[in-house]
Amino acid sequence: MKGFSDDFYSQHTPAKDTVLHVLAQSCDSANVVQLILAGHGHLLMKLNKRGETALHLAAREGHLGIIRALIDYAKSEAGYCFPPCFSRCKWMLRMASKAGNTALHEAVRNNFYDIAKLLVQEDPEFCYPHNYAVETPLYLAVEKGRHNIMVLILESCKTPSYLGPRHKTALHAAAIWNLPVYDIARLLLSAKCSAAYVAAKNDDSKTALHIAVIHGHVVLVQEILSHCPDCWVQLTGKSQNILHLAVKHEKGEVLEFVLQNSWASDLINQKDNEGNSPLHLYVATKNLDGNCLVNHPFVDVNSFDNSNSTPLDRIVRRDQLSKRQILINDELEKAGGTRGYRNVATVKKNLRVSNPDEVKRVEKLAANYSIVATLIATVTFAAGFTIPGGYYSDGPHTGMAVLSKKAAFITFVISDSLAMFASIAAVLGLTVLFQTKNHRLKLAIVRINRKRIFGAVMLMMIAFLTGLCAVLPNLAVMIVPYVLAAWLGGLICFAFSGKFEGRECTYTTRFKHSEADYSLFYPLRLYKRWYQDLTEAED
Repeated sequence: MKGFSDDFYSQHTPAKDTVLHVLAQSCDSANVVQLILAGHGHLLMKLNKRGETALHLAAREGHLGIIRALIDYAKSEAGYCFPPCFSRCKWMLRMASKAGNTALHEAVRNNFYDIAKLLVQEDPEFCYPHNYAVETPLYLAVEKGRHNIMVLILESCKTPSYLGPRHKTALHAAAIWNLPVYDIARLLLSAKCSAAYVAAKNDDSKTALHIAVIHGHVVLVQEILSHCPDCWVQLTGKSQNILHLAVKHEKGEVLEFVLQNSWASDLINQKDNEGNSPLHLYVATKNLDGNCLVNHPFVDVNSFDNSNSTPLDRIVRRDQLSKRQILINDELEKAGGTRGYRNVATVKKNLRVSNPDEVKRVEKLAANYSIVATLIATVTFAAGFTIPGGYYSDGPHTGMAVLSKKAAFITFVISDSLAMFASIAAVLGLTVLFQTKNHRLKLAIVRINRKRIFGAVMLMMIAFLTGLCAVLPNLAVMIVPYVLAAWLGGLICFAFSGKFEGRECTYTTRFKHSEADYSLFYPLRLYKRWYQDLTEAED
């Protein structure tokens, strides 16, 4: 090493790496480092373009021998020219790069336990703060599952920093990732119990307990509560407690555990910013078994939210009820749940639902839909065997469709078949309506099958057009635009027919009307009013 001039050691790469930087990241040669520092000690603290010393690069690459050589030289008497009242070794260990990373950050991130142990033991008083990504070495160790490094930091550092991104702590990271070793949470809480009360300000002010509940980590929930028995009182930014979160995210095990505790009576009827109790949120769940909540002795099944609705109101006002919603409705009614009737519109709607005439009207509507669906099924079934173009009467393809290889014919067959299947599905669906006594379920069935009938009609139109194109290929260019133009014109007349009406025609919800002025657009106007009355009858 003596054969190189001083100019050699003052050179650097485009990234501002000195010869010591290059050596630290390329090999683990402690002897060479000692020789370089013996004559050029100023390279110890030299920074590259990223603000990193040779110690940063050696820690990143896992070169333990070089790190020992760097620390030994920093602790030696050679060069105590750095802050006289401060240890040069600690100064080097605490130096942060432009990204805010210390050598310990690099060691933890790359899972080099021996290097992390050496660095922590050399400076146990340092808290090792976060970098510019708000990551402390402790947070990184927990997030990446470095259990041994986490234990090392907690046992060796006197005041380690728990902080993480978005105002979270290392305990938040443990709750998120649900690491299999629950000793992690125990160690974190034992070292700093106050971490359980820290809320992530940029994440709806959730604590580690809230996150553990959201992810359904019931063992971690028990661990946190065993160290901090009163942290269940904390609320999120939306004023939701852990019971709200367990119901909202459908964590059944956590829900059962919380309700087993005596303090659950203080949570079970609490309301969030929208006035929702946990029971209000239960109504919207899809798979949660909420019997323990509905039948809890302290639950108020008739509490009101900010829109003056009880949990049962939220189900009753829905247009379509699934089997689960019907089940929840029965659960609430058995537990004493009632409708609030604070909202005038809700009262009118529910009174109308209970009207026998309204039930008869929906059943009559279903019968009419059944007739239409049956007619469509009949027509499309017949069209499937009286296909355009006919069949081959002789030759190897006897009995086969003449136009079977034409794209228009294939489209005709597909659209006709789909129309038939949609109409048959509508007929079968409407037969279920007469087997139930639930009016809202009947209404939901009518609406679903109306869409099926509409789809069948559209498919019939496509089948008609493609059938014409198959048998009249020379006129296809003329047929399609004219038919589409007529259809579009009809839609436009339907939409704007109200502007050209003569004397207004009065209707009732029973589809009766008085005498009207039979203007040019009267048929379209009549159909429009009839369709509106059907829709109003369903609503």
